[in-house]
Amino acid sequence: MERVQYSLERSLPQLRLLDEQKLLSQEELRSITSQRQALEARLIRRKADKADFLQYLELEHDLNSLIQLRARERMREASKEARANGADHKAKLLPRNFFAKQAASYSAVCIGLFERMVRKFRYDVDAWERYLAWARSRKMRVVAGRVYARALSLHPTHVPLWISAADYELNGNSDTTAARALLQRGLRMNPLVDTDAKLAQETQEYPAPKLQRAPRGRARAVRDAGAVRWVLTDYEKDVLRLWVEYFRMELVFVERLRRRWRVLGLDSGAESAPALAGDDAFATARATAHTVAPEARDASDEETAAAEAEVDDEVPDASLDEQPETFAAPRTAPAAGAQVPAGHAQIMSGSIPLVLIANAQKALPATVQLYLYVALLQLLSAFPFYDSVVVREHGEVLSVRVSSGALGSGDRLRSRLVDGVLAAVHATSADVWSEAGQLAGAVLQAVHPLLHPWSHGVQADMEWAALPASLAADELEQNGLLHGASRLHPVYAPPVDALYALADIPRGLRVSDAGAGVLDPWGVCRPVLFVLQVVSARLVDRAAPAADDEADDEASVASDALSDDGRVAWHATPYLAMLSQSGDLPVVIRTLVSAFRKQLAGSDERIALAFLATLRFLANPTRAGIDEANLLKYLARAEQKLLDTLLHDGPHMDLAWLAIEQLVRRAAALEDDGAALSALFADAQRLVETDAMHPGAWALYERLGTQVAARGVPGEEATAPFAFAWASDAADAADAGAARAAWLRMLDACTSAAGVAQDTSAPVWGALVLWLGCTHAALPDDAALLMPHTARIALWHDFVAWAQRAAQLPADAPAKRVRRAWRWAWATCEQAVSRTGALLASSQLVGTARAHAQALHDAVVEQVFFAAGALAAHGADAERAERKDHALDWLLQHSSASVACWLELARREAVLAEIQPEDARAALVRRAARVYERAVAQAERSDDVALDGVWLAYLAFLVHTQRDMPAALAALQRALQRLRAADVAQAHALQRAWQALVGSRA
Repeated sequence: MERVQYSLERSLPQLRLLDEQKLLSQEELRSITSQRQALEARLIRRKADKADFLQYLELEHDLNSLIQLRARERMREASKEARANGADHKAKLLPRNFFAKQAASYSAVCIGLFERMVRKFRYDVDAWERYLAWARSRKMRVVAGRVYARALSLHPTHVPLWISAADYELNGNSDTTAARALLQRGLRMNPLVDTDAKLAQETQEYPAPKLQRAPRGRARAVRDAGAVRWVLTDYEKDVLRLWVEYFRMELVFVERLRRRWRVLGLDSGAESAPALAGDDAFATARATAHTVAPEARDASDEETAAAEAEVDDEVPDASLDEQPETFAAPRTAPAAGAQVPAGHAQIMSGSIPLVLIANAQKALPATVQLYLYVALLQLLSAFPFYDSVVVREHGEVLSVRVSSGALGSGDRLRSRLVDGVLAAVHATSADVWSEAGQLAGAVLQAVHPLLHPWSHGVQADMEWAALPASLAADELEQNGLLHGASRLHPVYAPPVDALYALADIPRGLRVSDAGAGVLDPWGVCRPVLFVLQVVSARLVDRAAPAADDEADDEASVASDALSDDGRVAWHATPYLAMLSQSGDLPVVIRTLVSAFRKQLAGSDERIALAFLATLRFLANPTRAGIDEANLLKYLARAEQKLLDTLLHDGPHMDLAWLAIEQLVRRAAALEDDGAALSALFADAQRLVETDAMHPGAWALYERLGTQVAARGVPGEEATAPFAFAWASDAADAADAGAARAAWLRMLDACTSAAGVAQDTSAPVWGALVLWLGCTHAALPDDAALLMPHTARIALWHDFVAWAQRAAQLPADAPAKRVRRAWRWAWATCEQAVSRTGALLASSQLVGTARAHAQALHDAVVEQVFFAAGALAAHGADAERAERKDHALDWLLQHSSASVACWLELARREAVLAEIQPEDARAALVRRAARVYERAVAQAERSDDVALDGVWLAYLAFLVHTQRDMPAALAALQRALQRLRAADVAQAHALQRAWQALVGSRA
C-alpha cells in the first residue's frame, strides 16, 4: 500500500489549492480521494486491467472539467459584481496562475497514468493511440513527439502509427520534412512482397533446377507473377494506404508552396521546368524540398507550455534507430522580389510526386499496383489545386479557377501528374501485368476522360461557362479546401479504401459460386467491372435523393419512378449534371469511343468485349446516368457496329453467349408471327450445330422448338420431341421412347465432364455485359442462358418439366394409360437423377467444376421429388402421398444429393405440413423427419458442412413442426455428444442456439 499512499500524496498540492479556493467542498474532496485510492489499489495488482487505467483517466478528465467550469464561473461572478457595485471582489478572484497550475497538475496526473499504462501494456497499440490522442488534443508537441518515437520503435509494422505521426508533423507542427522522413522510414520498415508471385516467377526463370531442389509443395505456385489480385490482406491494405498518403503529403507540400509563392507574387517557373531524371532524382528533389522553410507555427497557449514544461522529465525520450538526414543547404523562406532557385521550379512542376510514382512502380508488387494507380487518379481528381477544377470522388464539382477560357496552372499541374500515373499504368501493363492487368490498363486509359476531362486533352473542345462559381478568392485567404485535403488518414483513406468494395462482384452478378485463383471465370472480366464501377460512382449516386417539396425536376421524378418500379434508384451527380447542361458530355463520350476504337486495331477479342461492356454501361441510366436521346442513339449505333464486327465470321466458342443473347433479344421482340418464329428456330438450329457443347444454345433451341411445336408449324420435324404428350391418342410407347432419346442426346451433348470443367474457367462476359445493361439490381431470367452453369441447370429443369407435362392426362383417361404414363415419366426422372449423379463420379471435376456438377444434381433431385406428387394431380391424396414416398425412397437410395439439398427438401415439406389439414399433415411430417435424419447423417461424414447448423435445423423441426419435445431433447443429447468429440466450439454454439430456440418458443 506504500505505492498507493505515495500516489495519493502527490495529489495533495492540488487538493490543498482546491480547498483554499473553495472550489470543491470537503465532502467532494474526500470522495475524490476515496475514488483515487480505490483505483490506485486496482492498478498495482499483478494482473492489472487496461480498463482500470481508462476509468482512472476518465475520472481525472471529469474532475478537471468540473474544476475548470467552477473556476470560470467564479471569475464571471466576481467580474459581474465588480461592474455592478464596485464592491471589493478581490477575495473572490482566483490567483492569476491558478489555471496554469491546474493544467500542470492535471497533465502530470494523466501523463503518469498513461506512462504506467503503456509500460504495462507496451504491446497494445490501442494504449499508445489513446496516449497520443490525448497529447495531441492538449497540443503537447514535445510529449507527442517522444511518445510517437517510442510507439514506432515498439510497433514498426503498425502502418497507421506511421501515418498518424506524419499527419501530426505535417498538420500539427507544419514540418513537411519531418513528415516526409517518417513516411519514408515507414515504407522502408513495411515492404510489400508478394511471395507467391515471386516464387512463381522464379520457377518460370529456373524451371528445372528449382523444381529439383525445392522441397515438396514449393512447385505448387501456379499464380502468374503479373496477375492482378483483388482480395488483399489487412496489412497489404495498410501499406497501400501508406503509399497513397505519402503521395498526398507531397501534393500538400507542393500546393502550400504554390500558394505561398502566389501571395508573394513569385513566378514558379514550373511551366518550363524539365522533369528530373536519373537514379538520384528523388534524392535531388528531397534535398531541394528541404531548403524550403516550414510554415510559421501558431503560438502555444501559456497554460499548455507551462504544463508541458512541468512534465518534461516524466516523459522519457526514445530516439529512433535511424537519424534524420542532414542537408548542406540552409532552409529559407521565399521573399517578395527574390529570384526563384532552379531546383524549386522542379518542385513546383510536380517532379517529386512523379518520382514517387516511379519508386512505387519498382517497390510494390505488380499484383496490387492497379489499386494504387486508380487511387492516385482519384486523389489527383479531388485535390484542390489552386487555379483548377476539382472533381471529388462522388461527383461534387468545385472551381478554384482564376484563369478564364483556358486551363489554369493547377489544371496543367494535375494534367501532368495524371499523365505520369497513366504512363506508369501503360508501362506496368506492357512489361509486368498478365492479361487481366493489361485489360484493366487499356480500359482505364480509354475511360479516363470521363473521370476528369479537365486533366485530359478533351478539355480543348469543352465549354467553361457551366462551371460553378469560383472559390479562388476565399480559398487563397482561408485555405479551407487545402486544410481538408491535407489531413492524412491512418485508418481509412477514401481514395484507396473505397476501391475494395467497388472491386467486389455484386450479389446480383455472381449467380454461380465461381472460385478464385487461376481458373476464376471472373479473372479476365473483373478489371472491366472494377473500372466501370469507379466511373459509375463518379457519375451516378444511387442513394435516395433528399426530399424537397419544391423540387419537381425530371431527374427526381425519374428516380422515384424507377424506385417504385422495383428498379435501381439513382440520380445524376453534380458532375454529370454539369457536363449535360454544358453540352460537353457528347464530346467526352466521343473521345472515349475513339480511344477504344484505336485499341481495337490488332488486338484480341478482350478489348472488343470490354468496349461492348462499356457501351452497355454507358447506355444504362442506372449505371452511367446518361438519358440524352441523341447520345443514346449514338451509343446504340456504336454497339451495333461492334456486334457486326464480333459476329462477322460466325460465333466462336468464347462468343457463343453473344449469339445467344442476340437470339434471345429477337425472341423477346417477336409478335404473333409464325414465319419469324420459324426463322428464329432455324438460326437456333445452326447455333447448336456450331456450338454443340454450349448448354445455353441447346436451352434456347429447346424453348424455341417448344413454341414452334405449340403453333403446329408444318415441316418442323425437329420439334417432334418437344410436342410429345401421352394425352394424344396417337401416342404410344415407341413415340415416348423416341422423344426421350432425342432429349437425352441433346442433354448428353452439353453435360459431359469435360464440358463442365471447361465452362468453369470460361470468362463470364455474358453475365457482365447483361448486368451492365440491366436496370434492375439482379440479372433477368434470360441471363441463365448466357452462362453455361445456369443454362445447363435450366435445360435439365426443362427436361423434367417436359416429362411431367407429357405424362399429364385428363381425369377421364383410362387407368391403364395413366399407369403407363406414370411409369414412363418416373423412368425419365430416374434417368435425369442417375445421369447427373454419374457426372459427379468423374475425376475431371475438382473445385468449382465439382461444385457446379453438385448444384446441377441437387436441382434435378429437388425437381424430381416435387414432380412425383404433381404427376398424381388427378389422383387421390393417398395416391399422391404414396408416389412421393416412393420417390423419396428411391432418391435416398440412389441419389448423391448434398446436405444443403436435403435440408431444403425437408424445410419445404415442413412448411407444407404447417399449412395442411391435420389428416394430411402426418405424412408430410414423417417425410420431413426422414430427410432431416439423412441430412444429419450425411453432414457427420462431411468436412465442408457446419454440423451444428444442420443439427439446429433438425431440432427446430422437432420442436416447432413435429412438436415432440422428448425427441428433441434426445436428439440434443446425441448432437452434443458427437459435437464435443469433433469440435467443442460447435457444441457450445449449438447449446446457445438451443437456448434461444426454446426461449422463442416460450
